[in-house]
Amino acid sequence: MPENKIKILFIVNDLGIGGVQRLVVDFANFLDREKFDVSVAILFSRLDSYFFRDQLKDDVKFTNFSFKNIYDTREFFELCRFIKKNKFDVVFTQLFVADTVGRLAAFFSHTPVIVTEIQNIITGLGKKFTYTDKLLKYITTACISTTNAVTEYATKVIKFPRRKIFEIPTNLVDKRKFEKEIDKSVLKNELNISPDAKIVINIGRLVVQKGQKALLDAIPLILKEKLNTYFVIVGSGSQEEALKLQAKNLGVEDKVRFLGSRLDTPELLRSSDVFAFPSIWEGQGLILFEAFFSRIPIVASNTGGIPDVVKDNETGILVRPGDADDLAKNILRVLDDPDFGARLAQTAYEKYKDRNMANAIKKIENVFIKLIEDKR
Repeated sequence: MPENKIKILFIVNDLGIGGVQRLVVDFANFLDREKFDVSVAILFSRLDSYFFRDQLKDDVKFTNFSFKNIYDTREFFELCRFIKKNKFDVVFTQLFVADTVGRLAAFFSHTPVIVTEIQNIITGLGKKFTYTDKLLKYITTACISTTNAVTEYATKVIKFPRRKIFEIPTNLVDKRKFEKEIDKSVLKNELNISPDAKIVINIGRLVVQKGQKALLDAIPLILKEKLNTYFVIVGSGSQEEALKLQAKNLGVEDKVRFLGSRLDTPELLRSSDVFAFPSIWEGQGLILFEAFFSRIPIVASNTGGIPDVVKDNETGILVRPGDADDLAKNILRVLDDPDFGARLAQTAYEKYKDRNMANAIKKIENVFIKLIEDKR
């Protein structure tokens, strides 16, 4: 253990809605203050950049920059000066812009340890993105991988040396949020849904990646069999207006509730009957583990790192990405057989109940400590 506290800086695009942003807040909050001095910096100062800002503990130092885009040289040099002035031991970056800008700034500021975490496996990713990651691997001390699929992507596509990859399941939850007693009727009352109705919920950014279009296309097929079913879509993003228009054009807008961004995801999940996760591509998704801890059956896309944890007909159901028919058929399987859904949910919970932040943060701390000791 180093004699002095390790000064660590988390750099992320923003603290807006998203699983990565929530993870940054959890990492910053849970790190042992006897060992770590913790700072968080965001690159973009937009209206939607601060959704999780108030969730940071008071002792986490917070700084925001005002990047206009990835090529903003003025803000880049400000970031370099900030890192150099504060003499951080570790800079930890996530998401493409923060990964690129943050790692370069840390390198030019002579930061001893530079760490990245790969969050998404994007099929058909443009060459300029993979080329950038391939170059940046030379200045990166370590890469944290959440799944076997991400490790394979990192080694085969980015050509990251295997010795630099630490496979740690960082899609983790604070289990205390899922242990409170809740009244499931509250959500239905709020949304004007009948007490005996079923709720299919989706939580995520409203972007092409998350596949809400396929979910909306599946709704008419589901309603043919289960008319008393409602669909709750939680999140915001660039596709929000297009999705609302799609629901109207499909004639199902009275069955869909768009809630926008919410902080009460544990309560929302635990008040619903099926969690639909129809991503087109995905590293894995923190929300999956929130669904596991909520003991709600999952119907998810067979893509990226999702099948590493959603085992078909064991801990959930896997469907073809973007296939509305397949999605509808399997959501109906769960709605038609609640006992089957309950078995899936309980099996998933038992298998992953140890994947909570309190347990895994020790592994993350040990990686940071090892990397610093190796440098020294």
